[in-house]
Amino acid sequence: MRTKLIALGGAALIATLPLATDTASASSICRSGSVCTWSKNDFGGTKRTSGVNPSPGCNPWGGKTVSNQSKRKIRVYSDVSCTGKYVDIKPGHWAQTKPRATIKSIAVLGP
Repeated sequence: MRTKLIALGGAALIATLPLATDTASASSICRSGSVCTWSKNDFGGTKRTSGVNPSPGCNPWGGKTVSNQSKRKIRVYSDVSCTGKYVDIKPGHWAQTKPRATIKSIAVLGP
């Protein structure tokens, strides 16, 4: 499994490729066309779903794990209002934060 370590607001975010992990498959637990977040790492805690085909723009929600099953690239931010350090997540991919880091806002990009 390939991993990519990316700095996010003084902590690190790990974007893991491919989708399948030892704990869960992001595509099987996040509805096709949606962006989902979980309040804890490894798809744990409270799940929040954007709905199918989210519109472009900034969303003031986040968590510890995010799955992008939409058709648009998303950008997760270390601060609210889509500011601060960010990491882009392509369609069909997921990411989670290291301890003490939290995704605080998500921008859906593209037309």
